[in-house]
Parts: sequence; C-alpha cells; structure tokens
Amino acid sequence: MEERPAASSGSTPDLTHVLEALRTAAGDGLVAVDVAAGTLRVEVGRAGLHAVACVLRDHPDCLLTYPADLCATDTGDAIVLWYRLWSMARRITAIITVNLPRETPEVVTLTDVWPGLDWHERETFDLFGVHFVGHPRVQDPARMRILLPEDWVGHPFRKDYEPVFSDDPLHGPQETN
Repeated sequence: MEERPAASSGSTPDLTHVLEALRTAAGDGLVAVDVAAGTLRVEVGRAGLHAVACVLRDHPDCLLTYPADLCATDTGDAIVLWYRLWSMARRITAIITVNLPRETPEVVTLTDVWPGLDWHERETFDLFGVHFVGHPRVQDPARMRILLPEDWVGHPFRKDYEPVFSDDPLHGPQETN
C-alpha cells in the first residue's frame, strides 16, 4: 500500500482492522476486497451492502463520510453499481461494487447511511430501473424520477430499452432521420 500523508495522523491508516470488520459485518455477502494506493475496493452481494457501508462510514481507520458518486452500468447480464466514497479525515477512497440481476435490480437504499445519495439513487432508478428498497420516495415511482418526465416509459440506459417515440419533444424520444 502506498504511504501518503493523512490530514490528521501523518500517514495512511493501516486498513487491516477495516478488512476484519468488513468480513465480520458482511459475512458471506463479502465477495472480494482489495487495497491499493489508498483505495479500498470492496465487492459485495446486495445482502451485505448496508453492513459494509456502515463499517466504512463508522470505522475509525476509514471515516468515509462523503459519498462522491453512484454509477451504474448494464452489462447485458447484470446491472453493476459502483459507490465511490471519500474520507477527508483519512485521505482515502473506497469503491463498493454490487452486481444485481437484470430481472430484479433491487438493493437496499443507503440514504440512511449517507443522505447525500438521495439524488444519486433517484437518477440510477430513472435511467437503469434499480429499485432502492427503503428509499424515502420509493412508495411513489413518479416521485423517484429526477431527470425524465413522470410519465416516461422505461429506463433508457438499459440495454433492453426500446424507446416509445412521441410527437411531443417534452415527452419521449424523437425519431430522427
């Protein structure tokens, strides 16, 4: 692991205790862990996501309090989520990846861990159709939309998306050429 000065302690924290805490919290839900150059990479099953998030936020060697972003991709076989987290106190980053089945892209919300993920989760729902169980707006799918109109059909970043063309440029894609 590359040694870089941390904001408060003078060196990058030893993440050995964090790895042990992750294994304890996630159990069989922990798929893989890697540490390189101040970045902790964690692949977790959807059942272990919330426990891993809490460890990364609360463990004194991590203190990953800033959720920088949430990205997704449709591989054709699965929907893959990436959460990128940052610790200002420890000057480390973590990337959590979760593979979701395309048929049931559902995972627990992390808005109770990092409230700043609210809009990120809504965008991921809007574009990929990932359902975030327990999200504050999940009871009303129209309110989960953040980029597209409430009556939009489908999730346009999925590989199986088939656009429904419209004559109204504000409601649906337009045919070109």
